[in-house]
Order: sequence, then structure tokens, then C-alpha cells
Amino acid sequence: MKVKLVIFDMDGVVFDSEKVYFEANKMAADQLGMKNYTLEYYQRFIGAGTEPMLAQMAKDYGSRELVDRFYAMSMENVYPIVEAGKLALKPGFKELTAYLDEQNIPYVIASSNFRKDIEYYLEKTGISGKFAHIVSADDVTHAKPSPEIFNKAWQKMGNVAKEESLVIEDSINGVKAANNADIPVIMVPDIIQPTEYEKEHTLAILPNLVAVKEFIAK
Repeated sequence: MKVKLVIFDMDGVVFDSEKVYFEANKMAADQLGMKNYTLEYYQRFIGAGTEPMLAQMAKDYGSRELVDRFYAMSMENVYPIVEAGKLALKPGFKELTAYLDEQNIPYVIASSNFRKDIEYYLEKTGISGKFAHIVSADDVTHAKPSPEIFNKAWQKMGNVAKEESLVIEDSINGVKAANNADIPVIMVPDIIQPTEYEKEHTLAILPNLVAVKEFIAK
């Protein structure tokens, strides 16, 4: 396909951030005595947005107040982890974006994270200003798998046809959001491995962003 726009999910695609978030969340859960907060439980919410996660956790733990405290503590825990240099770019990000720059293909972020955090992560990893636009949780009403965030990212770039745009995602909710937006999507798995749904509803499932570069360059 001819690609004229690339839309990046952020967590698990641009950054190896899910490990950072889980570490921060687990610290908060342990501090608050929230039992059974495991990696498997954390994985249920990847790509789903903050509010749906908190609403489900409030049901599971029986207290919205507790879950709100958990979230606030988790976010505070993230910063020292990032400051310690533990937030890494995903393999192939620099190679892929260098190719996109060379080919004059614009790229944007469409992330379920909040803008202030996105900008903080970009700054801390030295890639501020790389993206033409940032669309965040602050800009949308509905989380993935709603198509809203990808539609807004696509609209930012004006006259590019959807069939000439490409979403890069790592989660089933992200793949569904791209499908619902009618924008082609490639999955690069991070923590969660693809199911039959992703295999049937993506252009390709690729091991890293270098492989995405090769796919686009074909």
C-alpha cells in the first residue's frame, strides 16, 4: 500500500512503557494492600483508557475511593522510574521515523494517555517535536475501541485518504479502534500476544518497528 500518514499509538509502540506502568501500579497496590494485583490483571486494561480501567477496578475492589488513591499513587510512582532512565524507546523507532522523515511521510501520536504525560515522556527520551501532532485522552470523549482518537488524528492531517493512512498498534482495543475508524492497521505485539481477531483484522502482525519500515518501503 502507498502510505502517506502514520498514526502511532504510544504505550507499547513508541515506548516500552507498559513495564514502567506495571511497576508503578504494583508499588501502589502493595502500598494500599490491594491483593491479587498481578501482571495478568494489569494486562486486561492495556489500550482501554484510564476511566474504563478505574471503573472496572472500583467494581473489583469494592471502592472507587481506594482505586482513585491507587491511581494517584501510581502516577506519582511513574515519575521517579522515568527519571531513573527506565523508559526506553521501542526497538526500531528511530529507524522507522528516520525513513518516514526521508520520505516526507508525516506521523502523529494518538494515545489514551494525557497530553502532559505524553509531552513529559517525549522530552525525557529526547524526541520532543518529532510528531506532527499529538492527540491524547484530553481530546476525546470515548476511549478505544471507539474510533474517535484515530479519526481525530487522521483529521489533523487534512486531505490524506484513510486507505493511505496507517495505524501502528499493540493492543486488541487499539486494533478494534482502527478498524472502527476504517483506517488500515499493523499490530506490533508488546506484552499481549495476538489472538485470531488481530490476525484477521490487521494488514500484518510484525515483530518490531524495523519490520514496519520494511513493510512500508515495499
